Amino acid sequence: MHRWMTAVAICATIGCSSGPAAPQGQSAPSTFSGAWRSTTSSLDFVRLTVGPRTAAQDVLAARLTFSGVAWEGDGGIAGDSLVVAMSMPGSITPTGVLVAHSTDTGTLRVRLSPDGGVPLNMTFVRDTP
Repeated sequence: MHRWMTAVAICATIGCSSGPAAPQGQSAPSTFSGAWRSTTSSLDFVRLTVGPRTAAQDVLAARLTFSGVAWEGDGGIAGDSLVVAMSMPGSITPTGVLVAHSTDTGTLRVRLSPDGGVPLNMTFVRDTP
């Protein structure tokens, strides 16, 4: 019984001694806005464009193009990520989710998760003209 009480006391001390989790900073829209090209070697001609949606404040529009096939969507910034509900052009229901994280000022790590499909992980760099 004494060992059990000691274990509970140690766990409570460890749990209480670490401070509250620091809130994650909100990324700016400029972090994600612009034209991006894929550096993922297994994918050819992949491009991502992100920009503000003119009809709605704080909404970003994204277009992901694979060799002529496109996914489009609207979304916003959640913490340090861009989250966009994606669909094929002309579809009224989203068929996947794109989540982008900025690793530095010129690189994005992107995960496209189609409904019922295998997620696709890609790396993008800013496409400078």
